[in-house]
Amino acid sequence: PADAVVVEIGTFLGCSTVLLAGGRKIRGSGEVHAVDPFDASGDPFSQPIYASIRDSAERSLRDRFEQNLAQAGVERFVHVHASRAEDLVGRWTRRVDLLFLDGNHEYEAVLAFYCAWLPFLKLGGILAVHNSRPGYRRETHDGSARLVEERVHPPAYGEIELVGSITFARKLNDGRP
Repeated sequence: PADAVVVEIGTFLGCSTVLLAGGRKIRGSGEVHAVDPFDASGDPFSQPIYASIRDSAERSLRDRFEQNLAQAGVERFVHVHASRAEDLVGRWTRRVDLLFLDGNHEYEAVLAFYCAWLPFLKLGGILAVHNSRPGYRRETHDGSARLVEERVHPPAYGEIELVGSITFARKLNDGRP
């Protein structure tokens, strides 16, 4: 909708952020809140990837992220929160139209992000969860798939669709029978 609030947990270099903000740019309103500590932390499966990119670049991950936003011309639609999601949620007060979980993919972390941020997702809002293909199993990296298998189903959600490796679902209620 107009003036939509999008929260992206885990931004890495900004590919998804550019796509999300591109939609806001086309609409002419709304904002994407990109939440990431930009310190190459995260699940053990991903840390070597982050470290190799960080070590091979003269610029920080945050600089590369911001360069990608600027190159796409979407930076004015993005609010960057160089913070851990669990630290920011305690100060968050706004309702969210789209919540995209793409941070640490360890089960405990994904479940914590989900439980902490879900109360802010509006009824009718969209939950998007990356790396959530059914049956996806990689040690310390399968938390998103497990979360969707366990928690993202009717009656709490409808219009559940897997697109590539991202599950999209519309929040229908708070999940209580």
